[in-house]
Amino acid sequence: MNWDEQMGLWNQAAVSISDIRYKVLWEGQDMLSYQLPANIFLLVVSGSAYVRIDERKCYLKRHHLLHAGKGMKVDIMPAKHDFSFYLIYYKAVLPTSAKSLVAKSLIVQAQPFGLFYHVILPEPGLLHSQVRRMYEGWQQTGVLAQIRMKSMLFEFIYELFSQLQNSKDRGSPSDLVAYALRYIHEHYTEAVTMDQLADLLGCSISYMYRLFKAEIGKSPNDYMIGIRMEQARQYLLTTQLTLREIALSVGYADVYYFSRLFKKQFGVSPLQSRKLKPENNDHNLNPLNPSLSSIVPTKPLSYNQNVNENDYQKEGEIQLISNNRPKSSMTALVVLCLSLLISACQAGNNNVSSENTASPAASAANPASAAANKDAESASETRMYKHKYGETEIPTNPKRVVTAYHLGHMLALGVRPLGAATYILQYSENTMDTTGVADLGAPLSLEAIAALEPDLIILIEAYLEPSGGYEGFKKIAPTVVVEANQDPVKDIRLIGDLLNKQEEAEQWVTQFENKIAQTKEQVQQVFGPDETFTILNVRSEKARMIYRDRNMGGNILYSYWGLKPQEKVLQDVINGIDDESSYLDISEEAIPEYVGDHIILAADSNAQDAVDKLMASGLWKNLDAVKNNHVYRIDFDQFLFNDPIFAMKQVDVLADVLTKNH
Repeated sequence: MNWDEQMGLWNQAAVSISDIRYKVLWEGQDMLSYQLPANIFLLVVSGSAYVRIDERKCYLKRHHLLHAGKGMKVDIMPAKHDFSFYLIYYKAVLPTSAKSLVAKSLIVQAQPFGLFYHVILPEPGLLHSQVRRMYEGWQQTGVLAQIRMKSMLFEFIYELFSQLQNSKDRGSPSDLVAYALRYIHEHYTEAVTMDQLADLLGCSISYMYRLFKAEIGKSPNDYMIGIRMEQARQYLLTTQLTLREIALSVGYADVYYFSRLFKKQFGVSPLQSRKLKPENNDHNLNPLNPSLSSIVPTKPLSYNQNVNENDYQKEGEIQLISNNRPKSSMTALVVLCLSLLISACQAGNNNVSSENTASPAASAANPASAAANKDAESASETRMYKHKYGETEIPTNPKRVVTAYHLGHMLALGVRPLGAATYILQYSENTMDTTGVADLGAPLSLEAIAALEPDLIILIEAYLEPSGGYEGFKKIAPTVVVEANQDPVKDIRLIGDLLNKQEEAEQWVTQFENKIAQTKEQVQQVFGPDETFTILNVRSEKARMIYRDRNMGGNILYSYWGLKPQEKVLQDVINGIDDESSYLDISEEAIPEYVGDHIILAADSNAQDAVDKLMASGLWKNLDAVKNNHVYRIDFDQFLFNDPIFAMKQVDVLADVLTKNH
């Protein structure tokens, strides 16, 4: 691709945006197939997918960008459980009087903006932020909003071509560190984790850490903390913001954690730092600070400037007793305090007479009350939890939990969530009891979640963007963003840790391992150690997938039972494809290359016509597995999810299918 020509083209163009969308496609549920009504930019946010543009085929994953022209046929098939992306539809024309040589050379094309290209972004975070702002701006109406959208499109184009033009120089250690420094300085107020930073730069955390430490002298995390603390100190000295406001402005939701970091950095607490007299005159020059002139009366000090060391732990601001108060107000305050004290004592005496104090005997006599008090105390306890979007203070024993994705995991632990996403509820309703679990919509409704008053929200990344991003959720309740591992054992332990249900999680793991051991013995009595297996999914006449050792029964077949995959399945699929992908998309002609001694054929009722057509073909009838009657049908929908409830059923179903005729 000649980027100089493309830049010349855009320099001459008149453009308009037709639409901006955010979509989430789910493996097995969604396939996008249509003819483009306009030119598009497609930016991947999470997951991965196989994409066909006319006759071209590419594999997209996070931070990939694709461009395609009006009239092209697009087919998108999610390769991971979820695939989320932005679509920018736009129209562009060149003026007939264009004088640019670049424009003249391209204007003869029927569609000068209709080129197909697929790039991996050098600095995806910057473009992601721009596209997200465009998506939010697209919800506005009016002429000014339309003008703003045009300017934002050109900002996007400028950043895109700047990155692509300079990408040939990228790759040296110094360049990687420079990119990391730029990103940290531009995003230090956000919940940036080292995982995110390494992902954005396309390298491992350990590699980024070594390069950064060698060139800067400290780790990326320490460097970012330094920037945040220095900015916080400036706020303390030059503004009247509360500690909570300052902590939030530099990226910390937890004011206590922020204060500990500040004291570690500077040797004094934030409030002690604010009380220290600045060595220069910057304080006096700040218009937000009270005048020290004898002509202008000094204003009362704010909460931040006249506060006890521990008072910042309170949620709001308070006025402390000052020696400058009038005597009358002091007298009234003393009378009020005495009244409250007397009332408290009387209430205490009443409680003693009716409850016999909180003695062990009373607790034994009223176990329900004691249990309620214990639950209330437990619910008030918190802990810090690290996740994909930073570190969040969460309840030690959450009682009111919303989960977009991990419905089955919670139910398996005996916890009924307040709500879950539409897609998860639809696929789970015939397999588990979802009574009382609210449908939170698609995309998730922040209003519906807020109405449930949760004390913890558990999400996966695909649900963030269309609902306002991480910030929108954490304003409602503590929010953690976790990975959908598609591993029932790993996932139930993760959710068990979040809910403080580790014991229940281990009980489920033990039951699952016992079931695996029992069925493994049954299966191994039927099949020899050298017999090979292939999992083939047929979704349509165009879509045929070979599954790996992750879902669709592959984890049970290959990992838990230890059965042998066909050689090419092992080489090209299990060991050969990107780790984010669940399957390899193949053509019908390639099926014989991947078929082993036995075929697990997965399909749902909507694909029956495609299955019948394949089975009627000579290609299918000539397969040895077909001739030997070694084809085993399973329901695609039953094997799509890997949560603990589905997983238990899948083991039984697959064992029955494989052994019932032997």
